[in-house]
Amino acid sequence: MTVTEHSDNTVAHEADAAPASSRRDQALASEIVVAFTAIAVLLFMVRVFGGMWPRNFKIFFPDSFSFLNAARHTPFSPAFYAAERPIAFPTLLFLLGRSTALTIFVQTALYALAFVFAARTAWMALRHHVARVAGIAALCVIALEPRFALWNSHILSESIGMTLSLMSVMLWWRFSSQPTVSRLRWASLATIAWLTARDSNVPPWAAVGVPALLLASFWWRSVDRDLRLAMRRWAAVTLVVCVGVTLTQAANGRNRYATLNNVGQRVLPYENLTNWFVGQGMPMSEALRERTGSSSFDDQWKMLESEDLVEFRAWARGPGQREMLMSYARFAPHWVRSLKADLPVLLASKQAEYDAFHVAARLPKAASNQLGGPTTPFGLLIWTLAAVGGIALALRQRRVQAVVLSLLLASTFVDLYMAYVGDSVEVQRHMVGPLSRMAIILVMCVAIGVDSIAAAVKQRRRKVA
Repeated sequence: MTVTEHSDNTVAHEADAAPASSRRDQALASEIVVAFTAIAVLLFMVRVFGGMWPRNFKIFFPDSFSFLNAARHTPFSPAFYAAERPIAFPTLLFLLGRSTALTIFVQTALYALAFVFAARTAWMALRHHVARVAGIAALCVIALEPRFALWNSHILSESIGMTLSLMSVMLWWRFSSQPTVSRLRWASLATIAWLTARDSNVPPWAAVGVPALLLASFWWRSVDRDLRLAMRRWAAVTLVVCVGVTLTQAANGRNRYATLNNVGQRVLPYENLTNWFVGQGMPMSEALRERTGSSSFDDQWKMLESEDLVEFRAWARGPGQREMLMSYARFAPHWVRSLKADLPVLLASKQAEYDAFHVAARLPKAASNQLGGPTTPFGLLIWTLAAVGGIALALRQRRVQAVVLSLLLASTFVDLYMAYVGDSVEVQRHMVGPLSRMAIILVMCVAIGVDSIAAAVKQRRRKVA
């Protein structure tokens, strides 16, 4: 054997050995990450449950019983799809045998695993370690926020709604980082699941998501035709789901309660609003005026049972719901002023009145300096400005990601608005999902801005070198 042959063989052997060693290192790193993730999820679940699971979690919210009643119909019955609740959470209850303990266990695990998926997505979508670490740390802070995590202990749709919202948002982020038909499919399916969790999720997607997909399918000429056609198909499919959720919830009469509550507490106190609704056909009577400032559940459910309000209730069950929806656009400035006035309380709420199982006492305290999302109007302003700045920084090199994140950010404000105006009762509870979704999207926008700054600094150093 010549020296040259020996040298070539040695180089070839080292080249084969290096990838093998690299693969072993990667496998070990993956195993460590999986083990750490499993431990973190288990610790989170233990802290949420404490010593109360499985026997001490009791149902006491009326809405919880309505979810169980919907699940009793089973997905094989048409009544299941016409029940007084969108189908996502009743489906989970059905699959778990309507077991309270098992449902709480599963939805808590799904919530934790969704944040694991979010952390993995942030690691993939961001390019620089400083942005990755900051983004993942912020996501962990949001996951541990007691005002969000405590809902895993209830048989209500808030937990599954936040989980599906997070999955949807993260899959759209993945799609924006590498647009493919497959990633579009997964993002759309997750969005459909989220839409069927709560009917209040429909407006932000119908107002932002559907038009965005349709416009992109015609104007985004740099992608192949198959992707643009897929966008049109999924825009149509998700729009059909939006219509289906809206029509079923309107037909079963559940939305009449929100209409009754809003009329009593938000319409009758204002003469201009009252006159407009009367002009749109709302039956006015002295009995109705007496309900000014009251919800449908006040004074022993008088608004629901009084013989003097039969005609009004018929209006609220039918055209009243449509007129109430129209008022959200017609009197948007009024509703925005009302939201602005209530926003300090809504943002600052720790949801303590709903923490029946003392979850907050077993989790870390809420992050200081609003790192887990805005808790004051000023904090919301700062977070929003930082998010907009992050999107602007990313526009030059990551235009698709920047556009998708800007659309998601816009949808969060539609979500916040509709959650507020939709019902005057239990507003703080209705805001949980939108505020969780907003906090996550704000973090994503800021993280991509930090990533863009890190990329610019690195590029400048290369030029100097």
